[in-house]
Amino acid sequence: MSYIADFEKALEIGRPPNIKSLFPNSKALLVSGKVIDRALLAKGKAMTMAANGRNHLVIRGALMAAQRAQAALIIEIARSEGGASSYCPTNYWNMARQVDALCNELGITVPVAIHADHYGIKSAADLPFARTEIPSLFDAGITSIAVDASHMLDDDNLLACIDLNSFIPSWAGYETEVGEIKVPKDCLRQTRPSF
Repeated sequence: MSYIADFEKALEIGRPPNIKSLFPNSKALLVSGKVIDRALLAKGKAMTMAANGRNHLVIRGALMAAQRAQAALIIEIARSEGGASSYCPTNYWNMARQVDALCNELGITVPVAIHADHYGIKSAADLPFARTEIPSLFDAGITSIAVDASHMLDDDNLLACIDLNSFIPSWAGYETEVGEIKVPKDCLRQTRPSF
C-alpha cells in the first residue's frame, strides 16, 4: 500500500465515533489517546509528547513539530486552564475544533489525540456535576481524559474513578492520578489501602 492509501485507511478506521460525527469530511487523523498508547506499547521503547494547547499558536507549533518529526502528538489542557471556569482561550469544548482546523490547514498527517488533562475531582460532592460534564467533553471532540481525584484519599480516589468510568466511552483513553496532592498532613494515612 502507498502512504496515501495507508493514510486514507487510518482516517477510515482510526478516528473515534465522536470525531467522525463532528468532522465527517476532515483529513485530520484525530484519534483516541488509547490508540496512541497501544501503538507506543506495540512499538516498544517509544514515547509521545503531550503539548499544552493553551492557545492557537502553541497548538499550531506543536502540530508542525510533530509532523516534522513524524511523531504522534497529544494536545491537552487541564480543567483549571480549559474547564468551565477557565482562563485560557482554548478550552475543553473548542480544542478539537481548533486542532482539526489546523491539521487540515497545515496538511498534518500524524495521529493526534485531544486530551482533557487533570479533570479534577476534589471530593465526592464533585461527582454529580462530573457525571454531566464529562459526556459533554466527548461530545465536543475530546478523545481521552485524565480523571484526577488525587486530592482525595486513595480509596475514595479509586471509588470516584470507578464511578466516572461509565461516563467515558469505551474507545477513549482513560488515565487516573494516584497519590495525594495538596492534602493536609492530618489526612495522610499511616497505612495505605491495597487494591
